[in-house]
Amino acid sequence: MVFWISVFILKIFTKIYLRGKAYSKENFPQKGPYIGVLNHNSNMDTVAMALVVKHRVHAMAKDSLFRVPVLKWWLKAVGMFPVVRDASDQESFNYAHSLLKKGEILFMAPEGTRKKQEGQRLRPRTGFIRLAQMVGCPVVPVAIWGTEKVLPPKAWFPRPVRVRIKVGEPIQLEKIEVSLENKELLQNQADMVMDVVYQMLDEIEKLKI
Repeated sequence: MVFWISVFILKIFTKIYLRGKAYSKENFPQKGPYIGVLNHNSNMDTVAMALVVKHRVHAMAKDSLFRVPVLKWWLKAVGMFPVVRDASDQESFNYAHSLLKKGEILFMAPEGTRKKQEGQRLRPRTGFIRLAQMVGCPVVPVAIWGTEKVLPPKAWFPRPVRVRIKVGEPIQLEKIEVSLENKELLQNQADMVMDVVYQMLDEIEKLKI
């Protein structure tokens, strides 16, 4: 109940205040498991994602947010779980793996941080590829445009800047064994998926949709 009430409120806020629009959300599979893979611009990304949510989903959030009691309760209620950034968080990885094995849906931002210069791309981490390979599920590229201007670093209140989200077609990865020997192959797959995300961002920018 908390999840769907939250999605409803955030969707109304995004549509009205941020003039948000979503495109091709029918590309999401009808059921899980699958991993939605998105670029990370701002803390407003989670808010904007309400535009495309059709089923209950789960997502990682930085562990420091779970130190605030009320916020911790809400984050868990809406399907988020903590991850330690800049570290190999095996516990979070195992939990994500268990969710996918149960047929759940997971959203991940493999760039890991929003601290980047405008237009800069960070090489994605391979956690989402390893999960997809282990479970055998597809990944779905999602491009989020405009949220970095809504809530830039050090800003304390969202600005009424329009946002756009575009969902790409599901990608069924070529099967690769998850091992140290295949580290570069797994990285190449992660790069390929994020290439699709940034291609969609370019389409949004050029067409001004």
